[in-house]
Amino acid sequence: MPHLAHKPSDEQYVALLRGPKAEAALSALYDRYSTTVFGVGLKILGEHSLAEDLLQEVFFKVWRSSGTFDPSRSSFSTWLYRVTRSVALDLYRKRKRRVSLVAEGDSYLEASRDYSAEPQRVVDGSWLAWQVTRALEALDASHREVIDLAYFEGLSQREISERTGVPLGTVKSRTASAFKSLRRELMVRHISLEDIG
Repeated sequence: MPHLAHKPSDEQYVALLRGPKAEAALSALYDRYSTTVFGVGLKILGEHSLAEDLLQEVFFKVWRSSGTFDPSRSSFSTWLYRVTRSVALDLYRKRKRRVSLVAEGDSYLEASRDYSAEPQRVVDGSWLAWQVTRALEALDASHREVIDLAYFEGLSQREISERTGVPLGTVKSRTASAFKSLRRELMVRHISLEDIG
């Protein structure tokens, strides 16, 4: 049986960002984290185009600032979240400045005003979403599917069976196994299922 090559860790890819393999390393990190960064950006900024801007700026900053990452102080995921948070707050402030420059009487301004909670609270709350997303990504596809359908779409096990064509008994055992795996992944991140509602 051939030996499968082990993929480098995040930290190994970060070390490669300072050498001739920087482009490949950045691409690998992008593949691992772009969905999560974009999702957090969309939650914080509320606009698809701003989330795309965030994604570009975050990975540019990862490449440019890779020398500041210290694996003895935090995991790459935690460091990347801090970079994402910083860039998101900068984009939020720039957007807020642009909106406030427009005359108060314009009717379209009312729709663009942000009446949400303090942006810092939204950003801090996104840490939980970040960790849950990373935990879900660690699960296999069949476990992710039942959690997505049950937890995020609110389907019953019977409805999941009907939608996926998987026997009900299999759906039940897969759901139990999926939540057990998710609970284990979240415990590694010091989060309980109760924390996520």
